[in-house]
Amino acid sequence: MVKKEKKSKNLIVAKLWTPILLVVLLLIFGIQYPTFLSANNIGNLLTQMTIMLIAAMGMSMILIMGSIDVSVGATLTFSGVISAMMVPVFGGFGIIFGILVGAAIGLYNGLIATLLRIPTFLSTIAMMLILNGVSVLLLKGSPLNIDCEAFMAVAKGHLIGNIPNTITIPIIVVIFTVLLLKKTGFGRSLYAIGNNEYVAQYSGINVIGTQILAFTIHGALVGLAGGLQASILEAACPYMGDTYTLSVIAIVVMGGISLSGGKGGPIGTVLGAILITVLISGLNFMGVTPEIRDVAMGILVIFGALTSSFGRPRNQTVK
Repeated sequence: MVKKEKKSKNLIVAKLWTPILLVVLLLIFGIQYPTFLSANNIGNLLTQMTIMLIAAMGMSMILIMGSIDVSVGATLTFSGVISAMMVPVFGGFGIIFGILVGAAIGLYNGLIATLLRIPTFLSTIAMMLILNGVSVLLLKGSPLNIDCEAFMAVAKGHLIGNIPNTITIPIIVVIFTVLLLKKTGFGRSLYAIGNNEYVAQYSGINVIGTQILAFTIHGALVGLAGGLQASILEAACPYMGDTYTLSVIAIVVMGGISLSGGKGGPIGTVLGAILITVLISGLNFMGVTPEIRDVAMGILVIFGALTSSFGRPRNQTVK
């Protein structure tokens, strides 16, 4: 009985600590800087969150099934580069090539992880190095500027009313991810694999196929994020996605998805994205250096990992 009560309390802490911390940060920054909670700055926060949130939706699937992808930043860069290179021929449709390239990278990562049985942490590190190197070679070390109104309108235009696409597109991606994870057999299979891959296999789930599909969808979403980033910047730059690697993983962990898999969901990831964005923006208001921001992010990731493991057996490890 005591163990059950303790486990229940731990689960409550794991679910509530992110929203509580978010409220605390909003109060601190809002009181110290009155313009922080202004309508204009809130709109800026939502726009700043666009790229991280889209990529984090895909990463949510990967972590739920007990894997990880540390090549997310490099995939974002490479997809943005390909999108930019296709603009002279295809205009605004160049972003489609970024999505396709991202999906192909995800498919490759999935095949390597499942067929060669290489741990995803190692295989995606290798992919990160390859993609960063190829991106620099394609760009010849310099940014590739984009001069195409149609392509820039992908991020800066309006699909619905006066709502910017940088807000509309992430909302669509979140809804898609929620429905996929919560309302389909594929989503249920991801949770089953994350809880116990061998039990999932013996229960009739196509584990390899599900894992490959998850990596492919994740790659496509990261490719979309890369194309949007190029549209926002009006250029493709070497290593432009590297800053997102830590942020995306931090968002998912802060959102309550366990690093060992089988736990959490996309709504928590949204809260994690808001928290990280508020933290970064608030620290910018304070004028702190990027190094201090990295320290703060690292501390949050540690606490997020600790809380997301509450209620898990002590001997359960990350796959």
